[in-house]
Amino acid sequence: MRQLLKIGTLLVCAGLTLVAQEKSAEDLVKSMKKEDITYAQLMSGMGMAYDNIQKGVITMNKLLVDRGIDFIRTHPAPKQNPWLIMDKESQEGFKAMLVYHDEKMDEDVALIEKAVQKKDWEGAYAGAKELGNSCISCHLAYKDHVKYVMK
Repeated sequence: MRQLLKIGTLLVCAGLTLVAQEKSAEDLVKSMKKEDITYAQLMSGMGMAYDNIQKGVITMNKLLVDRGIDFIRTHPAPKQNPWLIMDKESQEGFKAMLVYHDEKMDEDVALIEKAVQKKDWEGAYAGAKELGNSCISCHLAYKDHVKYVMK
């Protein structure tokens, strides 16, 4: 399973250049509301949103699912550009990954939302697993390239 995630991550990375040409990481960050939070704090909020989605799907609680989806769609940008936490050699790839995963996670939550609206909890569960895979693929690709945690 871990090997499949690594292979998937590599395939995603290979296609990121095309996505990044359409929208830059700088454009993405500029389009978001800025908050006085670090990137780690933002990721903590994203984790809580994912937890809400999972718990909401398991308990068939649309309110929890909706709250998680809302945060993922409308999350703020941290006080510093997120790619600054990466070593210099990894920053351009990380920027492309941010753009890709922002769009991918929006697609993932749209699938979950549609399933929940139909009360298709199995479909929502499948969508939540896909969202989790999106999260993990980015973390696996970049966890070893973080140079510092923002203050």
